[in-house]
Amino acid sequence: MVAVKIECGCGQHYAFDVEPVNGQIGFPVACPTCGADGTSVANEIIARSHPPAPAPSAATGSLRISGIAAPAPATPPPIMVDPKALGLVDRATAENEARAKISWGDAQEDVIKFLMLNGFTVPEATAFVQNLYLERLATVRSNGISKMLQGGGLMLVPVIAYFIFAHFGVIPIKLMGIAIAVGLFGAWLFLKGLLMLLAPKMESGDVADN
Repeated sequence: MVAVKIECGCGQHYAFDVEPVNGQIGFPVACPTCGADGTSVANEIIARSHPPAPAPSAATGSLRISGIAAPAPATPPPIMVDPKALGLVDRATAENEARAKISWGDAQEDVIKFLMLNGFTVPEATAFVQNLYLERLATVRSNGISKMLQGGGLMLVPVIAYFIFAHFGVIPIKLMGIAIAVGLFGAWLFLKGLLMLLAPKMESGDVADN
């Protein structure tokens, strides 16, 4: 295992541990800030950490024990590195996780960095996250309108109850209190929906639950 520490040209430092494959990293690496390719730099660090072994000469190519030539030790097969061991995922999984992060209200910059760490270029990650963000704003506004309609209907409950009770000439205290409580809940729901409609960026949490 080799500890790879890279300083990007933009000033960002990032590091990870990797098991080299044939003296190289085995998968692409990008700066989490600017997206610059760091694969060649990582390979240079691995090469310095593991210099190539000198080629065996004819005199040392085999061992001779009691006059019997012994074969040289066999070279072990290369060890393949699974990118998932470094927390990397495939493109489809990265897109689904980015969509979930945006839905929960994570900052766009954090989601862009997440996509870049999983092989997206800066323009790809930025465009994808911006589209997800616009979709989230539209969903929040739609949920806000729905809450306003529900709240407006509930706010009419105590008004309707009052006229019904007044028609019969008796106003039950408990039933009227329940109707007023329903109306107050409707007012809160209406205000929450109005806030979602006018300021969707302030809404946090999964928009599917709102």
